[in-house]
Amino acid sequence: MSKDKLLKARVRSENAKRLQQLLLDYHNHREGLHLHPLKEHLELLGDWQAERLKHTHADLYHDPRYHEALDYLLKDLYAPKEFSRRDSDVERVFPVMVKLLPDQALHTVAGLVELNLLSQQLDLQLAQVLFRDLGVREITEENYAKAYRLCNNRAQRLHQIQLFTNIGSDLERYVGSRLLAMTLKMTERPANMAGLGELHSFLSRGFHSFRAMGGVEELLERITRRELQILERILSGDSRPFGLPQPVQVPEPEQIPEPQVAVV
Repeated sequence: MSKDKLLKARVRSENAKRLQQLLLDYHNHREGLHLHPLKEHLELLGDWQAERLKHTHADLYHDPRYHEALDYLLKDLYAPKEFSRRDSDVERVFPVMVKLLPDQALHTVAGLVELNLLSQQLDLQLAQVLFRDLGVREITEENYAKAYRLCNNRAQRLHQIQLFTNIGSDLERYVGSRLLAMTLKMTERPANMAGLGELHSFLSRGFHSFRAMGGVEELLERITRRELQILERILSGDSRPFGLPQPVQVPEPEQIPEPQVAVV
């Protein structure tokens, strides 16, 4: 039903059209993952990567100024769990979004969807190389870096980092809005009654965590610089690009078959 609403919605601006297409692509991607043979392994990979990010940015993560925002980024924007309800909520309200939201806001939402979709597509590619092609049973820094290189997708990885930076900068413009703060507070109960509570909670947590930080430029610059350095170390052949203290254990699975569902 939500896909039908996406297809039937009337869109006028280029940002609205881009958001519509991204939501359709993301919908197809989620449908393809539903019965994918690597679904559980994707969650394990996501756990590993989330812990890696916490290690790399430990100084920022434990800084009271940045902790809440980084926690939001790791748990709400990039996380190993699914957000099927939240994502379906976005599809349901899309016809209303394109009517009420300013075009710049549609641009920001489109960036969020693109980052989420691209990250999941890259994770799937990496999981296929790690668990199916290399037969990995334990994720280590060395075999992760090897699989990363075999994926041969530097341009997409650079785009992923750039999307993260752009979205962070866009969000900072909204967190100073008193009108947005009031709107989120006033719409909490109606959103819950309409079955959109998870989407509202996602937006509210993001707004409050970024607002509490009091400026995102320094955080974005430090994260972006580190991630670009790590990317280049991996691609240059460094087997220990992260300096992680311990590998993450992966339970030995049954033989992984070739995927039967085409994923967009």
